[in-house]
Amino acid sequence: MSNIYLGCAIWGYRPWVGQFLPAATSNAEMLKAYAERLTTVEINATFYAVPDQPTVLRWASDTPASFRFCPKIPQAISHSGNLAQHVAQTQAFIAQMQLLGPKLGPIFLQLGPAYSPANFSDLQQWLAAWDRNVALAVEVRHRGWFAAQAAQRLNNLLAEHGVGRVLVDVRPINTGVTKDQVILDARRKKPNVPYHVDVTAPFVLLRFMGHPDLAIDQPLLAQWADTIVAMLNDGLTVYAFMHCPVEERSPEMCEILAQALVARGIDYPLPTPPAPIQQLSMF
Repeated sequence: MSNIYLGCAIWGYRPWVGQFLPAATSNAEMLKAYAERLTTVEINATFYAVPDQPTVLRWASDTPASFRFCPKIPQAISHSGNLAQHVAQTQAFIAQMQLLGPKLGPIFLQLGPAYSPANFSDLQQWLAAWDRNVALAVEVRHRGWFAAQAAQRLNNLLAEHGVGRVLVDVRPINTGVTKDQVILDARRKKPNVPYHVDVTAPFVLLRFMGHPDLAIDQPLLAQWADTIVAMLNDGLTVYAFMHCPVEERSPEMCEILAQALVARGIDYPLPTPPAPIQQLSMF
């Protein structure tokens, strides 16, 4: 299989049982069942609390050797406004996540919307203390980071440390005019940042904020398939995560992207879900 990993933000979503996951899948079996169908997962739970050692070891034992976890740094660090004061706490978190062994993919730092280019020196100090043997990606949400000069300065800093810049695509969820409260809530919660494809490390971490109407997602995922193929041809490893405010759709978005990659000659043997929620005509 090529160095492309596809997944969602969660694995323990009960409405998937009997649809994306096999019927009668218990809570304890959900990660194992998920890992039989997708090859990576964000661990958003670590944003709120650091799991204990038995939990992390169980995650590792429930997944195949080819699976990768991409945990989010706790908000107590990422949203503190002062990363440099939390180096020891960061190192403790890294050590806990390293219990995953080779199944640990890039850890990612999601900075809050108030963390601006004015905090550059703080980020610089924090990155200087990061263990370079552990892959890291950084997501910025303050729009100031996307101005040309600030973006170049950030990209240079990340590249200097071999750190990836998280690619966040919010185009799908912001498409069209709507009164749908689910969509409006998603627009409010997700970062309204410009589309960009900045590569600063040997890997890429993509977070695609999809629309529940898969017809909106499909052409954008086709565009990403072309981009990912080019990245793979350049020797990059790609972690692509599908997000949707209607979580039932997220695995289907993975399937759309996987099929688009296969159509472009990429070897990605994604298993067919046991009972798809909705099959598009292309399948």
